[in-house]
Amino acid sequence: MEGDILQRLAEDSSGYSKRQKAIAKYIIENSEAVPFMTAQMLSRAAQVSESSIVRFARQLGYSGYSQLRRALQQHVKDKLSSANEMAADAEPEELMQTVEEGMLSLKSIMTVQNRRALEEAVELLSRAKKIVVQSGLGMDGVDSYFASGLRALGFNACSAPGGISREIFELDESSALLIISGSYFSQLSGPARYAREKGASVLVLADDEAAPMGRYAQVMLPGKGIIAVAALMEALLAALANSCSRSLDQNLAELDALHREYDTYEPGEN
Repeated sequence: MEGDILQRLAEDSSGYSKRQKAIAKYIIENSEAVPFMTAQMLSRAAQVSESSIVRFARQLGYSGYSQLRRALQQHVKDKLSSANEMAADAEPEELMQTVEEGMLSLKSIMTVQNRRALEEAVELLSRAKKIVVQSGLGMDGVDSYFASGLRALGFNACSAPGGISREIFELDESSALLIISGSYFSQLSGPARYAREKGASVLVLADDEAAPMGRYAQVMLPGKGIIAVAALMEALLAALANSCSRSLDQNLAELDALHREYDTYEPGEN
């Protein structure tokens, strides 16, 4: 497919079926996470069947989902290359300021409390039979990314929209709510309080130690700024992978290989 793949998805959406619109909408809104999701992950996230994912890819002119995903990966690479070119044109002092702020943000997570909390977070999530991930305003999409990473490690995990959604309503004593929060906490404190009242465990990753939902957290990993939160997410996934002796990259590669090998689906409605 030539041109901007996301632009084409948006422009052609008027002719899509209900399921196809759901797929296109999810891809557009999560364009940085979808390129690294298997067909099964995408079907669950978009709440459609895997066969619908494959048929949608073929309707776009691809041989299957694997080829569509490679096109989306290339789109991300092109976007990053463009961003790097823009960064190269920036004034040296602006670039240096960005680097310095990033280093301060990363240093903010290197505390004794966070080292201990990371171990507690791994234990908390390992005990949970189901994990629901929510993210706040300014961190849109990271809940889907993190939930996908958890599933790739073998955990029963899903993302949930803000507020008391169906996924939050179904929390119980065997569940865990993982909240990833940026500077805006709208629609997060309520789910955190509700989860504790239902007996679920609550883990919070936040860019502010004073995040209001922290009062409901059994374990909290705070930092300063979005870079710190992103680093905490990666550290937690790595710690979970080490605890269960699994490789996230290897698991994703194996899942992708299985989908390519068994790329046969039952016929169904679009």
